[in-house]
Amino acid sequence: MYIIKFSLGILIVFVCLWSAKMIVAFYALSMPAPLLGMLILFGLLHWRLLRPEWLDSAAQNLIKYLAFFFIPVGVGVLNHLDLLLENIFLISILLFALPAVVLVVVGKFSSRGRYRD
Repeated sequence: MYIIKFSLGILIVFVCLWSAKMIVAFYALSMPAPLLGMLILFGLLHWRLLRPEWLDSAAQNLIKYLAFFFIPVGVGVLNHLDLLLENIFLISILLFALPAVVLVVVGKFSSRGRYRD
């Protein structure tokens, strides 16, 4: 019974991803297909066209082995390390300076609000 539930869950996830890839290819969207696939899956769950129990065993195993799926991403980062080093100044500005500026600006605006502690 577990194998059937797991296979059904994986099949549902793959159908959502495949349909998203077809939509992205057909309409030439600049949106990543996995993101659209997750939105399709979310919509099916939200409108109760799918039951969460159908995805339960597949989702548990996908979450358990999630770190395994990040290995290709890590290899991709190492393959493009020279590109990252060329743009280290811009990356550091985007990661550190820009969030600090946003926090200061939001803090200034919120301190002028009606509801202060």
